Amino acid sequence: MSKILEKTEAIVIQSIRYGDSSLIVKMLTEEYGMQSYMVKGVYGSRSKFRPALFQNMTILDIVATQNKSSLAFIKEISLSHHYTNLFLDIKKSSILLFVSELLSKSITEAETDRMLFNYIKKSMMWLDTAEANYANFPLVFAMGLCRYLGFSPNIDSYEEGSHFDILDGRFRKDQNIIYPVDKEISKCFYEMCMQDIDRMNLAIDNKKRLLLLDVVVSYFKLHFDNIKEIQSYGILHEILGV
Repeated sequence: MSKILEKTEAIVIQSIRYGDSSLIVKMLTEEYGMQSYMVKGVYGSRSKFRPALFQNMTILDIVATQNKSSLAFIKEISLSHHYTNLFLDIKKSSILLFVSELLSKSITEAETDRMLFNYIKKSMMWLDTAEANYANFPLVFAMGLCRYLGFSPNIDSYEEGSHFDILDGRFRKDQNIIYPVDKEISKCFYEMCMQDIDRMNLAIDNKKRLLLLDVVVSYFKLHFDNIKEIQSYGILHEILGV
């Protein structure tokens, strides 16, 4: 079968070492959705690709050749966007771990979704340039992601004094809730769901932020079969609690 030449912008989601010198890189592409690519000889002395290009959430321009029945191979690659300090700031790097793991486990289909791709791209570019007030970023990003994946909480159901039902994805006042959230945190969760990445003005302390993180992670785990655990949760929990 003849090879297909593909050119697309892509965001690195996960890189796994393969053999002594190669990588299997999971990328969200603008044109083809989630794809996995073999990159041969990255750690070899004659490699034309730098390993740093494959850090999580790096935005690339790639050309790949593949057979429909086999793993794709990267043929050409270049940096599409240069981050200024995203990989240098320890708090931002911890957020990246959480974001990339969430994306890896929640986006599984190789379907084109340019709106989703652009949301993630613009969010990462915003985080890179943010100098302050980005502690709520992982929370707001995750709930924004829900909108694109089709399981956003029903915020219209909110009433003062109601509890958020994590399983049902709506706010309720009755007592028959299997996974209820405290009234005060439910109100914070509602307000958080109303936020946008470039207009985050939710004023909450670290304790409430951590409780909201617990709600967000629980919500994803209940609504995605692929998400049993978020391994980066502990690191992010520690960073947000500082």
